[in-house]
Amino acid sequence: MDEHRYYAMKYIGYRGASPAELWKVNKRVHLGTTQNEPQSPGLAAYITLTDDLDDTIPESTESQKYWRVSRDVFNKNWNEQFQELQKARLHGGEYYIQRYDSGSWIKFHAFLRNPSRHYTVSFDQDAEYAEIMIDTELTITYRRGIALHNPPIAENTFIKAFNLTLEFFYDGSAIPANQGKLWEILDALGGSAHPDEPLLINEDYYYQRARELMLKRTEEIKLRLLELDDKPSKRRELRAEMKGINYCVSILDKNH
Repeated sequence: MDEHRYYAMKYIGYRGASPAELWKVNKRVHLGTTQNEPQSPGLAAYITLTDDLDDTIPESTESQKYWRVSRDVFNKNWNEQFQELQKARLHGGEYYIQRYDSGSWIKFHAFLRNPSRHYTVSFDQDAEYAEIMIDTELTITYRRGIALHNPPIAENTFIKAFNLTLEFFYDGSAIPANQGKLWEILDALGGSAHPDEPLLINEDYYYQRARELMLKRTEEIKLRLLELDDKPSKRRELRAEMKGINYCVSILDKNH
């Protein structure tokens, strides 16, 4: 039995309703994303480190509307947002870092032009909770203010922070266990320390990603063989490629 509850919420203001947020919650972790927002994808995790979280679906008010959604609806949107973030173009921008003096909050910024994008990776590490987010805005309005008050960082530093945090979101069941490790890495990337070597959060990510790509290619080949009347030599080539991919998948599965 699924231990989670799934719901959506919207803010209602004088300018209309905000995009719907989708939430998957239990007493330990709340995971959030936005619905049908492929141009500005985002993911969030709120993790309790002490007392249980409230996992009931809130009551609607005049300014906030809540309603149940299915697990499939949440998973579909979560996966779509994850995939859009994987495609993010992160090179050739300006990069900055914000930190609280207390050392408990860190935020990485990337501002890119043509098209305008503002990517952020943030981590709030409190004694009672941890909150991690990746967000996208279709504007660089805040670039000047961020640049005036915060130090620049290298492009590679931001990209590492972004990719490690996205990897962290890959396996929802491992998020509570991995949040402490992610904080250590981001804190180090942000300048408080220097890790001796790259740290792997979830080795299963790379296995699954490679497997998915290979299986996707086999489906493309099957579809072509069914729908297109290629020359016999080309069809033999495609069948050989598919056989080779299936062999690679079998070896990958055996060694995982």
